[in-house]
Amino acid sequence: MCNNLYTLLLQYFDSPNRDDKNKQEIELSACRYAITTLIPIVEDRVYSSEEYMPKYYELWQKAYAFAGRRSLEHFIDYMEMEMPVPSRVLANRRNVLRPFVFYLNKSAFDSKLQYIEASFPPGYGKSYTLNMFSAWIFGLDINNSILRWSYSQELVLGFSRAIQNIIKNPRFSDIFPLFKQFGDKPFEKEKESDWILKNSGSQKSHIARTRDGSSTGERANKALIFDDMTKGEEEATNSDIHNHIYTKWNTEWFNRRTDPSVTYIFVGTMWSPEDILNRTMADIEATHEMRPSKIKGFEKYVMEATDGYAVFIKVPLLDENDNSTCEVVMTTEEARRMRDTSDPFSFSCVYQQEPIAPTGLEFADENLQHYEELPKKENGEDACLPYSFAVLDPARRGKDNVSMPIFRADGEKYYFVDCLFQKKAMNELYDGIVSKIIEHSVTKFVVENNTDTSLKALLEEKLRAKEYFLCEITEKYNTVKKEDRIRDARWDIKRLVMFKDKKIYKPNTDYGRFMKNFTTYSFDYPNKHDDAPDSMALFRTEIILDRGRPNKPKPVNRTRLGI
Repeated sequence: MCNNLYTLLLQYFDSPNRDDKNKQEIELSACRYAITTLIPIVEDRVYSSEEYMPKYYELWQKAYAFAGRRSLEHFIDYMEMEMPVPSRVLANRRNVLRPFVFYLNKSAFDSKLQYIEASFPPGYGKSYTLNMFSAWIFGLDINNSILRWSYSQELVLGFSRAIQNIIKNPRFSDIFPLFKQFGDKPFEKEKESDWILKNSGSQKSHIARTRDGSSTGERANKALIFDDMTKGEEEATNSDIHNHIYTKWNTEWFNRRTDPSVTYIFVGTMWSPEDILNRTMADIEATHEMRPSKIKGFEKYVMEATDGYAVFIKVPLLDENDNSTCEVVMTTEEARRMRDTSDPFSFSCVYQQEPIAPTGLEFADENLQHYEELPKKENGEDACLPYSFAVLDPARRGKDNVSMPIFRADGEKYYFVDCLFQKKAMNELYDGIVSKIIEHSVTKFVVENNTDTSLKALLEEKLRAKEYFLCEITEKYNTVKKEDRIRDARWDIKRLVMFKDKKIYKPNTDYGRFMKNFTTYSFDYPNKHDDAPDSMALFRTEIILDRGRPNKPKPVNRTRLGI
């Protein structure tokens, strides 16, 4: 039955006299059926008896090769079957590479997907995956062409040789039978920088160039690939080089396509907020709405455009629970040790894919004052005032965080004890804000409110419903430019605010996310997100400075107090 099913799928895949659209759907559905039905049946039967094990195993490999005709993941798995298990890349890094493989696969058949931007820590297999993808693209259609750049000639020519070796491998012909006719000589021209497949309708199949080499006159119809365009740490802080690369992208490289459906693929390690990965991502974000991937398991590290135009993949070394995302490459213990001993700029960019500015980090953790416990009196009682102060900076755009830091005071020192820091719509956080006010006995609460004038009234109504009457809510309409507010507040924040020691909060908590946003704010470079420092500046202006002013009598609405 399994052999007959395999034969039927081969015949269905090769059905003649189909138009291009139906042909693609027939080919995809045949491979899909092999993946969802044939391969699981055969896997279930491989160990059923010693007599039939060799036949089932042979059929299992043939089914994998067939699925690899349209599934990049199965293609790589089949090509890796002959490799020693420790040497297999996808098999040992599937949990971090699967989103990349999935969207590369999608780009081959979905013309809407124009951009794939992916960043990984070193050693995660990003270039290896691109080499496999490139070879697979030629198996899909021998007329396809690819243009690939990198910072180094040695590197980009190494990629080119690796792709040639994949195509020469006899297992490649198992997947794509068209190549059997060429034997071990599938190339009409085999120069490392420019090679052409036999019977190809393209002038050049694969073109390899350095970022400083000339690509004038070169064209590709399937993919333009930019792989590791920055030469490591030595160029990370060189703005001139980043600007030069970005200018070449806008003026020269973008136009190296022969077909509007070509996919632009940017892959590398993030070295700077100014590198080409970040610059092109920012360009796309300016014109397309991005959201977390809806595919289960991808949502943590994948953002995709709502219209399918682009996808961003960012895989960190340490996840939100402070564990290694790929133990095969680096264990959790090794990754944490590297974080604790490395330069924060390098670790955040290279290993966490969270590029921060290299200079101007005046709120870096080592520049702040810290506490492990709130101060106590000699008799052991809490030295801080028995109530708290808080401010709220609502989100103005979907990409902003709602930021609500909360403080206890002892003399002139303010202890940052808790916060609400979440990237959610305001209407989802009203109850959380009210709960924080009550939990910490907040008596003064300042809301920065440049848009929604109903927020104060709504919060007051919710607090009354909870029978909490101790909080005075005031609104602040800011006219001072945000960067100037933060700059003016920095000295008072560093002098008067006490922050929790890093070892007593976790990175994946609201407090941890707030501190990440706060400590990576730069006064020298543009900042994508400044919600934490902006709310700190609001606290300094409206709470710290206001408490230092002489008190003035204020009328009290007794009905609000229930009198």
